[in-house]
Amino acid sequence: MRSLGEFAEPDGLSQLLLRLTVSSTVYCLSHMSSPWGFKVAARARPAFHLLTAGSALLEVEGEPRPIRLTAGDLVIIPRGEAHTVKDSPKSEVQWLDSILERTPPVNGRLDHGGGGQLSELLCGGFAVDQLTGRPLLEALPTVVLLRGSEGRAPEWLVGLIRMIASEMASSGPGSEAVVTRLTDALLAQALRQCLVEVDRAGGGVPSVSDPSIAKALRLVREHPDQAWSVPRMAAAVSMSRSAFAERFRAATGEAPMRHLTRYRMARAAEYLRGTQAGIREIARLTGYDSEVSVTKAFRRQFGVAPGAYRKANAAR
Repeated sequence: MRSLGEFAEPDGLSQLLLRLTVSSTVYCLSHMSSPWGFKVAARARPAFHLLTAGSALLEVEGEPRPIRLTAGDLVIIPRGEAHTVKDSPKSEVQWLDSILERTPPVNGRLDHGGGGQLSELLCGGFAVDQLTGRPLLEALPTVVLLRGSEGRAPEWLVGLIRMIASEMASSGPGSEAVVTRLTDALLAQALRQCLVEVDRAGGGVPSVSDPSIAKALRLVREHPDQAWSVPRMAAAVSMSRSAFAERFRAATGEAPMRHLTRYRMARAAEYLRGTQAGIREIARLTGYDSEVSVTKAFRRQFGVAPGAYRKANAAR
């Protein structure tokens, strides 16, 4: 992974990440005993859930499949889409706001469910600076998931999780403020890591403060298989073709279709390195209509055919 210092542009990704600040609101530490389930309405601010014990099933509006969470997983919903969290597919769900009204948290703890197997979640929302933070959030996918390894979070996250859990358990003077500050640090670090990973994969995280262009970049990354054109990109963000093309180049330094091709080829390379998908399937996933067209584009980008690229990387 590149260090932030390797981004040389004075207004590039490194500068935006260094200025990224997060102000979180921890709603509660939830002790959920199966069966249990709650749903959260769409909100203007991002949401997060940190699973510190047990397991859960996350369903997010607009996402085709549920996501199974295990202890140590942190999930962030950058644009606050409606979502449901429950212990199993058949569990009844209730609005989280209604649960909180009926059984208000005691010392920051919410106890809810049927008395079975326990899961523990830290739930909340957060805000970022409108000028520097919002374009970065627009660059992220609908769901950001940082998984633990065999129930254990990445090392940089372990210490923060431990301190948050300890402070939540203590309920001592000032513990609420400490938890909030720790959660701010946790979320900021998680977002930074995810954004650097997106850029490293070739996604071109927008080093811009133009929310319309950031949204267009996100749409292209989430749906590279779509038949994108400059007019279609412009229409997706309610802009004219000429204005969109001009602002896109000013924001990213390259033309829209050049960026699209670069990202598609980065995805194709990922499929070749990490899966057994055939060239025809990779063509479909990256928006090309045939094996021939994706092979030509890949050779132009990398100087080798897809098969040779896969063979070379398999030997490493």
